[in-house]
Amino acid sequence: MGKALADREYLEVNKKGRMNMALILYPDGTSKEIHPANGDHFEIEELMPIVEGQIQMIPLPDGRIMTFNEEGGPDAEAGRAGLPPNEQATALAGFPSNEGPLGTLRGFGVEMPAYAVGPLGLAYIPGTVLVSTKQEVSWTE
Repeated sequence: MGKALADREYLEVNKKGRMNMALILYPDGTSKEIHPANGDHFEIEELMPIVEGQIQMIPLPDGRIMTFNEEGGPDAEAGRAGLPPNEQATALAGFPSNEGPLGTLRGFGVEMPAYAVGPLGLAYIPGTVLVSTKQEVSWTE
């Protein structure tokens, strides 16, 4: 599922009058709707298993919050390959597209850049992520 579909699902649900709706976006392109266990906001104990580790949150251009594994990216010094890239989350976060010239290079077996091109020094958003409202993750500015 791409950014447009994730955005459309978010808007459709909110048109129905349900204000809280979070989506888990998986690296394989699938997604799943999820609600906080307490009905109001996600506790850290709920977020860590979703992202498979310590959490990092970033605001998205549409006002929602993306929660992902803060140690999910590759780390050559630590000898860690990192979690797989989540292309739909990467696009939703506004990172440069893998389409066009990068997509063409990937067709020849060239992988995504290993250098930082997005916020937080990441080349992409790694692993499984949660996209939610600010209220669902108790985000404060």
